[in-house]
Amino acid sequence: MICLGIDTSSFAIGLGIVRDEETIYNIYCNRGSPSADKIHTMILGALKDVDLTFEDIGVFACTIGPGSFTGIRVGIATIKGLSFSLNRPVYGIPTFDALVRRFLNHFEQIVPMLDAKRNNVYAAVYKKGKQVVPTGKMRIDCLFEKIEGDVLFLGDGVKLYRNLILKRFKNRANLLTPNINSPRGEDVAYQGLLSYRGGKASDETIEPIYIDPLKIRKKSRPSGNQTF
Repeated sequence: MICLGIDTSSFAIGLGIVRDEETIYNIYCNRGSPSADKIHTMILGALKDVDLTFEDIGVFACTIGPGSFTGIRVGIATIKGLSFSLNRPVYGIPTFDALVRRFLNHFEQIVPMLDAKRNNVYAAVYKKGKQVVPTGKMRIDCLFEKIEGDVLFLGDGVKLYRNLILKRFKNRANLLTPNINSPRGEDVAYQGLLSYRGGKASDETIEPIYIDPLKIRKKSRPSGNQTF
């Protein structure tokens, strides 16, 4: 089974193609905000590079947030369109699930965090492969109170709060160099295959994860910087 996965939760595009347990294509492009044209161009190039056609893709997957409002919406629309036209199952993958995937076997505790402005972050806490603190918006000091023991921090909030992290956790904090700010396409594709093999029904009506729904509804025209 082959799955094509994309991430558009940041101002970049991650695209990966996975065949069973093997990554056969993976690319990360951070040149400008995601757009439908860029995504389609990248997908066509990827299929050509690995000698595949759209008919060869058995499953589609995309991230659904938290992340850039505009990027997520474009990614969802693109993947939904492909899955509908080809009559293939499609899965919406929480951004943080994809972001931590490759590190679950190496770190007992992982905290993905995205900047939410004004000393707030969008974050979650994973322990032993399971999310023990659900994705939400919280003050950075409140997040720290939910963490005990050694921990790996991921996401764009790491650079912003690096000094506070090191001051609070000292040698218990693990910070990657360079830091991983957003998921790679292969991680999204692997999560898509996991959903398919687990018997999950196709997400035919994929919806983003809204963390600040009231804030979003008040805006008639969401900006590219809106995060949800």
